[in-house]
Amino acid sequence: MPSEAKGFRGVSIKKELVDELEAFIVTHPEYKGNADFIHEAIRVRMQQIRESKKKRFEHLNMGENVKIIEHNPDGTIKAVADIYFKQPNEIRCENCKTTACEHIEYMLSVPKIREVIKGLNKRPGWNIELTDEV
Repeated sequence: MPSEAKGFRGVSIKKELVDELEAFIVTHPEYKGNADFIHEAIRVRMQQIRESKKKRFEHLNMGENVKIIEHNPDGTIKAVADIYFKQPNEIRCENCKTTACEHIEYMLSVPKIREVIKGLNKRPGWNIELTDEV
């Protein structure tokens, strides 16, 4: 498979879609060919998905707990999750009744909250794990 050796892989696409794509490219000369359009389409769609996930959650406030708002796709509020820090190393989402959920995952990506956790970890007896990933 010489193409894989060069860092490429093949993908099967239905003939009807390829025909439609080729007709589109004829009228859009900014694309050099099918691969040029498909590469851009994949990059754009992956970025859209990443951005929509970021907008799905919103950090509301921080006190003895963290409030995270979860939005529906139309922007209305789906849920408000209360997340608590429990000594020595637990983070608990009261909405999901768990220590590992998407609300906690989002919360750990918020720089302001990460700083608070780092502050907690400086106190005796606290050890909430933070990964370098954000």
